[in-house]
Amino acid sequence: MDNESRIERQPVALRFLTQDGYSEDPQRQIEYELLYVEKGRGRLFFTNSAVFIDAGDLICINPFEEHYFNIDSTGPAFRCFRILFDISALGTADDPCRIFFEGIRLYRFLKMPEELEKRYFKISAMEKNAEGSPLILRSLLLDIISYAVETGQFERFSQLYGSESRKLSAIDNALHFIRENYSENLSLKSILELTNYSKSHFIRLFKESTGMYVSEYINKYRIEKACLDLIYTNNNITEIATASGFNNIQYFSRKFKEYMKCTPKQYQKKRRKLTERTVVE
Repeated sequence: MDNESRIERQPVALRFLTQDGYSEDPQRQIEYELLYVEKGRGRLFFTNSAVFIDAGDLICINPFEEHYFNIDSTGPAFRCFRILFDISALGTADDPCRIFFEGIRLYRFLKMPEELEKRYFKISAMEKNAEGSPLILRSLLLDIISYAVETGQFERFSQLYGSESRKLSAIDNALHFIRENYSENLSLKSILELTNYSKSHFIRLFKESTGMYVSEYINKYRIEKACLDLIYTNNNITEIATASGFNNIQYFSRKFKEYMKCTPKQYQKKRRKLTERTVVE
């Protein structure tokens, strides 16, 4: 690959959106989303569950979670504020804040103090590209996450099913190994070497902790990285697939469409038009 032809990744989008509706079609996105409902109510559907949401609710939606929303048309008019952000918004790969956040999952419903909720309204009232808006938005994001952590509104990935400490360590080590080596030719054997478990026992623990089989988690993580490269570099799709750990372009394209419901090229074209470094809309 010609290094001079590559574009280094830019800081990914940190976006604030004010909307009078929400997608009724199933969607997956690579960003985290903090959805605040200003008014109205409805039902938010995920792959295996559904939750009722009402005015004043703050909901965390994780990357790659397929979801859609049905607004209750019999209630007040719907309006929401959305913060979309990628993990890069929390620092570089070796930043302690980012490392900590990558190992946790925020609660689905977050309780925030009134002063933080009021800041949503202040940002929504700001003019687009107002002076200091990127700093103000980043500050709100960090304050929400910090408050959630301070008040214990999170779980570690490997604690979601209450395993004992040795099991937690094994899963944590496996997740870290995958994240550090996703671009390599990963094998279950190399991951098992980090533990003292049998193949069947480890697969069961991994599924309990992450909700996915090992191969599913690896593919999901690789697709997430590929999505970023499609937006923020000018590398071609074959180069991006290879850099993300896929040695077969057909397999990459099939898995990408399975997760993102479109081809890599379609995704690239759409998201390059929509994505800015930081924007308040």
